[in-house]
Amino acid sequence: MARINLLPWRDELRKQRQEEFILGIVLVAIAAVAILFGVEKYLDSLITEQQDKKRIVIAKVAEVNLITAKIKDIETQNGILQSKRNAIQLLQKSRPEIVHFIDAIARVTPEGVFLIKLKQDNAGVTLVGKTQSNSRVSAFMRNVETNKWLVDPSLNI
Repeated sequence: MARINLLPWRDELRKQRQEEFILGIVLVAIAAVAILFGVEKYLDSLITEQQDKKRIVIAKVAEVNLITAKIKDIETQNGILQSKRNAIQLLQKSRPEIVHFIDAIARVTPEGVFLIKLKQDNAGVTLVGKTQSNSRVSAFMRNVETNKWLVDPSLNI
């Protein structure tokens, strides 16, 4: 019987399969490296996008803080203006009172009494003057007591 040697064919098939296996492993490794590179680039783009968003948020927060500081300054100025407005309204309200007061002083001052100085403080109003006689001082004090704009008179000599 004739003998046929099939070993070289099997060796060649084994070598071919081994080469295909190694080529497959190399291709899988290249594909894995490419996928990892792509994933890294994708993650880098996500990180860059988040950092950009973070910068925008930080800029907006700084803008809001600046606006908040401006609002506080405006509120402070508004408070100052409000207090000035209240002071002006108080002065406007008391404006007729000083006219009545001066008119009352003029009406209660008899002839012969000369007022030299008028001083206002927290305790009240102090009048300094001269007179020709004590009876005129008495008349002045009686007139002050009867006037509705002048209250609690006292005499210091």
